[in-house]
Amino acid sequence: MANRKFSIKEDQIREDDYDSIVTFGKAFINLYTGAVAKQETVVFENYISNANLLNFTNKMLELTQKQKLSGASSVNFGLDNEFKEEVFKKLDKNLYYLSLPFSSEGSGMTCKLLVQSLNKSLEIVDLYFGYKDGVDTFTTGHPAERKINNPQIWDDQEWVDGVSEKLERYETELSVK
Repeated sequence: MANRKFSIKEDQIREDDYDSIVTFGKAFINLYTGAVAKQETVVFENYISNANLLNFTNKMLELTQKQKLSGASSVNFGLDNEFKEEVFKKLDKNLYYLSLPFSSEGSGMTCKLLVQSLNKSLEIVDLYFGYKDGVDTFTTGHPAERKINNPQIWDDQEWVDGVSEKLERYETELSVK
């Protein structure tokens, strides 16, 4: 799954790319949650091109794996998730919001994604799992506050620095437990 490329026919996302975007989102979720469950390192470059978001996602995976190993997570992670009906909204001519509720072994959550195309390839420009004891909830904000609507958020150095600081704090607290 990590090596799979997701492309579309045109430079801009069109309505007939809807199924491709949903498949892309589900593949990312299965890759991420499968890596947590199997305690494996995976590569997200075919999903994320922004270096700051990629670094965050890699660190979030690492800390979620540690959290899972230490028993500090109440979520069941797996590779083959069951997906419920998605929420799909066009935000701009080349930007879509995708919310994918899913569950593994009876444990459910939702992943929210901002997806756009770049050179006829789909890419995630923001993401949020946002479950109660999740790394991204602690570092990027509570689900009631954390909006997934800004494709440039990971280019905002002040935002990235604040998230990085919280990641370091979270990692320290996780190591103490």
